[in-house]
Amino acid sequence: MPALPDMKEFREILRILFRNRMFLLAFGALGAMFWILFLMLLFPRGSALAKLLLDWQSDASSMVFPYPFTIQNLMWILFGVALGDAWFRLASARKEAGSLALGLLPESQSVVITKDNLPEIMEKAYLFKTGQNLFLARLIHSTAMSFQTHTSAQQAHEIMNSQVELELHQVDLRYTLIRYISWLLPTLGFIGTVVGIASALSAIDVSRAPRAAEIARAVPSELQAESEKPAPSSSEEVTNKLGLAFNTTIVALLQSALVVLLAQFLQKKEEEIVNVQSQYCLDNLVVRLYNPDA
Repeated sequence: MPALPDMKEFREILRILFRNRMFLLAFGALGAMFWILFLMLLFPRGSALAKLLLDWQSDASSMVFPYPFTIQNLMWILFGVALGDAWFRLASARKEAGSLALGLLPESQSVVITKDNLPEIMEKAYLFKTGQNLFLARLIHSTAMSFQTHTSAQQAHEIMNSQVELELHQVDLRYTLIRYISWLLPTLGFIGTVVGIASALSAIDVSRAPRAAEIARAVPSELQAESEKPAPSSSEEVTNKLGLAFNTTIVALLQSALVVLLAQFLQKKEEEIVNVQSQYCLDNLVVRLYNPDA
């Protein structure tokens, strides 16, 4: 019988999983499903919050979509996917921030970097570049490679600036999914509004409404009998469908606002880390490059 992994190995497996983007996206969607179940247990069916957050009506006949396949539940799942992607971006930002403590460059003010001690710096940066794909390691390796090839500190500085610009562009592209979900959520909310209003209008049976001419010809006994007939459509059904029209928009706008706020905060954090890394490389590598043969 194979031995079970100990706690240290289990933590390492979890660490690897929670740094995998696809796993975190799936984990976010699964977490949203459990959140929906929690809301179902917390709020009774047909309550105001159950209708608002889940579109969980007390009468199934008054629902536009069969439960649990409602627009609100779909929006919660997309919201969970966005949170999973944000978690991945936060983990990546923390990993990049930790690269500043690795000592990839000599920080002593008396050190001058020449072609003689440059290979040692490049080798150390290359190990972290291939092992952990850290931007700081890539930046140091590219800048040092440029100086070793062309022996020009100015050209090495230009290479560093180009690398930083490319990385900032890559940071912006990494938020494509979150930005798309922040656009999709209110779109689904507006779709729910249109569907809810259309369903509410279709629930009103105007074909059986008495016309003015018929009312004028009707005798009082017929009017009394007509008034005693059951209403062709329930006012509660119309109200529930109108509730869907506005509830989806409210939930979607709140979720979208949170996703946009989270994306802006994380992107700002990642861009600040890139700026700090570029300043670290400038202070400890570029300005210390020296070519004694020049």
